[in-house]
Amino acid sequence: MEKTKQKYPAWRKWFFGAGENAATLSHTIVAFFFLIYLTDVIGIRPALAGSVVLIGKIWDAVTDPLVGHISDNTRSRFGRRRIFLIAFALPLGVSFFFLWALPQGLPEMTVFALAVIAYMIHMTFMTLVLVPYQTLLPEMVDDYDQRTSFTAYRMLFSILGGLIAVAIPDIIVGGQADKHMGFMIMAVIFAVIIAISPLFPFFGCYERVKVEKKQPFPGFKAFLKPIFGNIPFRIAVFVYFFTWSGIALVEAMFMYFFTYWLRKPDLFLILVATLFILAAAFLPIWVKLSEKLEKRTAYIIGIVELAISLFLVIFITPETPVWIIFLLIAFIALGVSAAHVMPNTLIPDCIDYGTMVSKKKTEGVYYGLVTFFHKMGVAVVIWISGIVLDITGYINPEIYGEATQPDSALWAIRSMQGPVPAFILILGVVFIYIYPITRNRHKAISRRIAKREDY
Repeated sequence: MEKTKQKYPAWRKWFFGAGENAATLSHTIVAFFFLIYLTDVIGIRPALAGSVVLIGKIWDAVTDPLVGHISDNTRSRFGRRRIFLIAFALPLGVSFFFLWALPQGLPEMTVFALAVIAYMIHMTFMTLVLVPYQTLLPEMVDDYDQRTSFTAYRMLFSILGGLIAVAIPDIIVGGQADKHMGFMIMAVIFAVIIAISPLFPFFGCYERVKVEKKQPFPGFKAFLKPIFGNIPFRIAVFVYFFTWSGIALVEAMFMYFFTYWLRKPDLFLILVATLFILAAAFLPIWVKLSEKLEKRTAYIIGIVELAISLFLVIFITPETPVWIIFLLIAFIALGVSAAHVMPNTLIPDCIDYGTMVSKKKTEGVYYGLVTFFHKMGVAVVIWISGIVLDITGYINPEIYGEATQPDSALWAIRSMQGPVPAFILILGVVFIYIYPITRNRHKAISRRIAKREDY
């Protein structure tokens, strides 16, 4: 007999979604501003700036699955996951502030080392909050379509939080004659918001699954077992990796593109606001489309549309009419909305498949791996983009003063804003074609899990 669908109050979805602000505010501000902060304010070379992020993400190779395993085996009066949200919310906010309090005037390699340490510490606390937070979804919700609904609420906060994370820093920093001080003021404000955000899912969510028996600590190879033993999860991870790698490259190059190619930095804020507002408005389209079709089909439609829109960016020049730029931003926003919802809603279904096969509930390890691949995708593209800027002759204004960028650097910025991320996104489409979990198959998986007496 098929289980009746459980109804979830809207307020619980809002509280769950609000927890996303901790990750979104940090990730978005870092994605849009950290590279240019390190190069144009602190004064280190683009290749070193990109390496700061890469080294921090390599550190995540250890912390992400490790924290996932620890949360799987945590026992407290608040459950396995929620205890992390309240314990590490404040350290997460404090560590964010120190990312933007790096000293000026020291030797380049000294500042580089301090930036690496600050970034590694912040990423550690981010992992301690983000992995347990993400894991709450399969803990609370087991319905195929309700998971998409919860994810849409989370992504609504992600997109609107992303808008705030781009607009407010730009206003704060742009209003200060001393850019270094501007970034520090920004960091104080957002550190407070980031520290408060995890408290919403702590108070508004619950953990449906009760696991009494602890799992023994595995070796590092055991952490990777879900990838090799769970084919749907392996495919979903690649989809997730390529989707967010493409988005990360667009974000990292956005300010360079408007500052040095279009030479319209004043247009940056209003275009970003348009992008995020429209992306939030388009979210219900993808929820409904995934209900009518399949998650896989909705993803393909959205990402192909986004890739085509990004490819057209290469034709945008300083002489392009503003209305055409706004029109293109609207098409990009439609695809960005799909990129936020669809990859995230695949993961809980893959975890159910793994539970059916292994008879173990290890959501923490799964989400640890998801978080790791997300961060690695971001790290790799930012690292490579820094190297490309170095190779193509990018002129650092902190060192050489205001100067016109060479054509080679401008071509690199244009390519990394449009065609290159478009190609990366298409790789995700290639993998989603072989994704095997449909709505009907997930129902069968849920029935098999429910019938097991040993779980």
